[in-house]
Amino acid sequence: MQFEVKSETRKNREVAIVTMDLLPPNNTLNLDMMLEFTKIMEDLGKTADAIIVESKNSKFFSNGLDGSFLLSCNLEQRKETILEMTKFYGKLWMIPKPWMVKIEGFAMAGGAVISGAADYRFMLEGGGRIGFSEPLVGLLIPRAYLAGIESFVQPASVRPIMEGRAYKAKEALEIQLVDEVAPDSESLQKAIYRKIDTIFRLPGNTFLTTRMGYREHIYKKIEAGMKEDLEIIPGLIESPDFEVALNMIAGKNR
Repeated sequence: MQFEVKSETRKNREVAIVTMDLLPPNNTLNLDMMLEFTKIMEDLGKTADAIIVESKNSKFFSNGLDGSFLLSCNLEQRKETILEMTKFYGKLWMIPKPWMVKIEGFAMAGGAVISGAADYRFMLEGGGRIGFSEPLVGLLIPRAYLAGIESFVQPASVRPIMEGRAYKAKEALEIQLVDEVAPDSESLQKAIYRKIDTIFRLPGNTFLTTRMGYREHIYKKIEAGMKEDLEIIPGLIESPDFEVALNMIAGKNR
């Protein structure tokens, strides 16, 4: 099972928990998984009051798209997958209910994309890292991602993020790339539920309307960036450099 969805009642409201169990060893995604995750999140946005996304893999929240999968694709399949990944961020950004990620281990590349679309990010201290590693293998970070990221991180941190820096939990907290860190899984879980309880104490319709108003404001920038990304990226995928990048990613995914 690639996605397990459970629900529990808290303060008479529904909390959905999505557990990702993706491609080994780095909990990576192929196109079908990405589409399935998008649909799950959009459906839960209609039925749940809050959503938690976590990983079954204790070492990897997710490292995004699977390099070996992309190498196995023909050119048109690669374009379809990468273009969908570009739109993926905006779709997750516009989920109509508050959602948060529980990051244990690494959240790199597409894992950081998922995390960066959430309302709140909670990260376990230890050996994990979070960051956009695309530049390290010669790939661009789409404008759409940067438009969302710069809305919540400290402004000066955007440059090292664009350079592919990988942040430890406390480092990520310092630049507001994550919202809270904890020394162990139990404390991390408690922090997540404290945030959910805070949200649930607010008058529901007022909070959700305010939240979506803010998200729609930022989404206009994401959408503008995405339009440019979708024009530029197909040409980059046809470049020989893209094949080199895929081989580097596939090596990291082994």
